[in-house]
Amino acid sequence: MNELVRTELNILIPLGVCMAGLLLTVLVDPYIRRRERRIMLIIILMITVLLINQYVSFYVEKIEPQYVIQTITDIIAYSIRPAILVVFCTLVDIRRRYFLGWILVLGNMAIHMTSLFSHICFWISEDNHFIRGPLGYTSHVVSFLLLLRFVWLSFLEYGNTRKLESFVQIFNAFLIVLATGLDSFGGEWRFFQVSLLLPTIVICSVFQYIWLHLQYVREHEKDMMAGQRMKIMMSQMQPHFIYNSLTVIKAYLDEPQKAEEALDNFAGFLRGSIDLLASMECIEVKKEFETVNHFLYLEKERFGDKLSIEYDITDTNYKLPAFTIQALVENAISHGIRGNKGGKGTLVIKCYRKDGTHRIEVQDDGVGFHADTAMRDYDDTDLTGKHMHIGLKNVRDRLEYMCGGELCILSRPGKGTIAYVKIPDVSKERRK
Repeated sequence: MNELVRTELNILIPLGVCMAGLLLTVLVDPYIRRRERRIMLIIILMITVLLINQYVSFYVEKIEPQYVIQTITDIIAYSIRPAILVVFCTLVDIRRRYFLGWILVLGNMAIHMTSLFSHICFWISEDNHFIRGPLGYTSHVVSFLLLLRFVWLSFLEYGNTRKLESFVQIFNAFLIVLATGLDSFGGEWRFFQVSLLLPTIVICSVFQYIWLHLQYVREHEKDMMAGQRMKIMMSQMQPHFIYNSLTVIKAYLDEPQKAEEALDNFAGFLRGSIDLLASMECIEVKKEFETVNHFLYLEKERFGDKLSIEYDITDTNYKLPAFTIQALVENAISHGIRGNKGGKGTLVIKCYRKDGTHRIEVQDDGVGFHADTAMRDYDDTDLTGKHMHIGLKNVRDRLEYMCGGELCILSRPGKGTIAYVKIPDVSKERRK
């Protein structure tokens, strides 16, 4: 019998160590919210109770038979398992309380507690065998219903986030169903007296914690993108740009029609910038160009013949992160053309398709710079230490995160710069 005890402990102790490690990690983790931490602690507590209960159940069944204690341990096991699923559901959609789920859990517990005085659910025979009664599969039915709810929530989460991390939940549900089926109908798969469901629940709790961190990373990336949008927006709202635009409008006060046109473009630029700032997803290229055109009108009116603008637009049927073209255009004028002697230069904007991708080129014949330093993080300062209007690194990060795009810089000092964007053709990928 001592050999049986050692064998059982060889299975349970690693699971217990895993739970202890998860407990320590959850307690010291500064990134998960207070309620999420509390839910994870509840999961760890429930699983720890199951581990202790499993050992007691084994001992009173194999070492020193005690039918009443064996009945109590079975009641605990069949009552806690559905409760863990309700807590899993709460972790997926933390805004809800799942009163119906807890009602099912309490009803399941009440039915199993009748085993202390009746055979309606289950009983332990005199020869120490577990025998199910008419309601012996109540825990299985309740768990199955809760698993369906868990999977449904996971699919909803997948639809909302458009991220594969939500399939962690679906994989957890699959493991639980598989373990339950093997325990119920495939006794040869059991690890001695420890059911497959117990280590499966331990594994799933670890996966749930990993999933929590995936959510944190996703939210952090959203916050980062929002911060970058705000940064770009604020860079456009620099006092000198507003002042220069109002100066252009003021210069046309004697020409009401021109003043009205300049004022309309200034208002359109401000309105478009605010609308783009509120956009959390990629936007149509045409909508981006509306703001860009307002901006270029004001710049052209300001610099006159010093600034030449050329367009070659043949492809606009796709989406990209807001302010992408705007950022490249502003950089080309502010840090390229304006650096020329006399502030003269030509800006060329191209949109076309090539090699299955959408391409955007913003080219200037300005002062240029060393391209290998263009993408470094200079904490919003350019290569000369002056404040940059818009950081190219922000543009690159947002392109990569939001649409799988790429920003490339080709530049030669004294010759000019070409900034071009490559965006995958989503419609072509879908057809494949």
